[in-house]
Amino acid sequence: MKKKVILFACLILFASVLTPLAHGKEKDTFSISLVQRATVKKMRGREVIYERYQVKKGDYIWKLLRQRGLLKKLDLSEVLSVLKGINPSLTNLDLIHPGETILIPLNIIPVRGYGAVKELDQEQILGLTSLEDMDFENYVVKSGDSLTMIVKNRFDISPEFFYENYLKLIQEFNPTLANPDLIYPNQVIRLPIYSPEIVRMPIKAKDETAALRKAPPTKTPDTAQTLALKRGFKDIFNQMGEEWIDTGEQYIPLKSGGQVNLKADSFPVLNLSSGRRLIIDMKSELPEDISQLIEADWEDYRVVHLANTDNLKQAMDKVLSACNYYSIVRAGDYFKIAGDIGITIAGDWALIPQKGEGDIPDKIVTITFIRSRVEQTPRVVKAYLEELGIIVIDYPDFIGSSAGREQAPVPKEITIQKDTDFPLPALLLDLAGQPFSERVEMPLYRGKDPTFNVIIQADLLFNRDGKDCIIDTTGLSPHIVSLLRKHHIHVLSLSGVKEPRRMTRLILDFLGVPFASKHHRFPVAARDKTRNIILSFSGVSFADQAGKMILAADKKIPNELVFFLNRFGYQVLDLTRFGS
Repeated sequence: MKKKVILFACLILFASVLTPLAHGKEKDTFSISLVQRATVKKMRGREVIYERYQVKKGDYIWKLLRQRGLLKKLDLSEVLSVLKGINPSLTNLDLIHPGETILIPLNIIPVRGYGAVKELDQEQILGLTSLEDMDFENYVVKSGDSLTMIVKNRFDISPEFFYENYLKLIQEFNPTLANPDLIYPNQVIRLPIYSPEIVRMPIKAKDETAALRKAPPTKTPDTAQTLALKRGFKDIFNQMGEEWIDTGEQYIPLKSGGQVNLKADSFPVLNLSSGRRLIIDMKSELPEDISQLIEADWEDYRVVHLANTDNLKQAMDKVLSACNYYSIVRAGDYFKIAGDIGITIAGDWALIPQKGEGDIPDKIVTITFIRSRVEQTPRVVKAYLEELGIIVIDYPDFIGSSAGREQAPVPKEITIQKDTDFPLPALLLDLAGQPFSERVEMPLYRGKDPTFNVIIQADLLFNRDGKDCIIDTTGLSPHIVSLLRKHHIHVLSLSGVKEPRRMTRLILDFLGVPFASKHHRFPVAARDKTRNIILSFSGVSFADQAGKMILAADKKIPNELVFFLNRFGYQVLDLTRFGS
């Protein structure tokens, strides 16, 4: 541990030494893991902090850059230029192999005196989203033609540039052209009209002009509907723990060479914890062939096209359907969780993102669109469910996330008000408004001879509706009980009854108090049950002398849910305090 602390201190010192060398606006500092060793390399007026990395199976350049946050923190064209510069053997950025050692730039700092970064050689890249706007010509192959000869006769392109750059563009326009060396008479080939801004090539941005290319399409401003969709998606998926990106640019490498470049404000990306990525085509602007190209190259990518008429609920349904979650149910269906407190989970969507170990999901998410505050799940309930791994998302949030967890008052529970040897029977008699006496000696029989008397001790004695009543917990003999009944004294014998719930039912029945002994189901919000969460409590419910509802629960209820039941007009009698 000491070694790691020293290394961390060295990295902080190292970063502070480099700071005065920065020219112009400094980029955000990249945080380096303590188990990585950062090294500095100078190249073309820049100091590059890099990491030496051995490629593993399944790695590709864009994945490595994203894992280190470089796609957000640094200028991508500069990163790619530096990446090539410090890896001379890396001729194709789209092809790296397990076991290969590469250098990954972590931060790029301009050195004073070399001019602005924009004057350095950079690689200007145009994404495939613009291919549909390029001019091209259809050429019919003649006998004796070769691809090199055809292109040379039309464009002033050097052989080196042809093989390294332009040939890739031809293959992108002609996906059926498996082998460029084999073309046949009468075959039709689409030839993109040459422009140095279209094909990937090193250029100086200040010296080059856009040649023979159509002007880029004007970006359509976001409508209020589109902005509302973005806000909704971002809020909901962030609460789910997924990553929503709608700023910057996304670069998707293609296995055949090249890449797709997407503006995230028009094509937000949803990075799921499962590793799947969704590209959300907010205005249905991405051509279908480009979508198919991305999905064919990368099995973890999916493109979701939204219609201009989609509202948030319709759009969310399309996106969730593409997420490939383990299980999704919609309104009218539900997940059910058994336990001391039963939970039925429903909403507009209820979903299990991943299966988890032993068929136990890591988390369950429910998403419900609501129209008013009364339809919102109480925060005390959300807090309780969150501890169980259940994320409740009500949209929009009328209470407001800034409120944090609801500060619930101290929940009202029923407690024993006086010292007694018979706590549960005495408490139930109090709740029923029944006065009583404890441990009363009753003369049951007096003989003519004063030395012969039969006296018993009644545990709890009271008169109800003009009838003398005894609740016996210690165990009067059957003969004594029979004798008492002959004297018109009503007896409830609880000797041997240890289970509090059964004792509660017997006492309430003896008193003539109506009760319900069942699972009591409470919807958490004021909305229909097909889109609601239901909490189920086991116990006995009845009304006290003032008409207030009591739930005598035989399972411990957390304070958050006691408060929730209080809001329903129920006070909780915790039967677990009375043993068994």
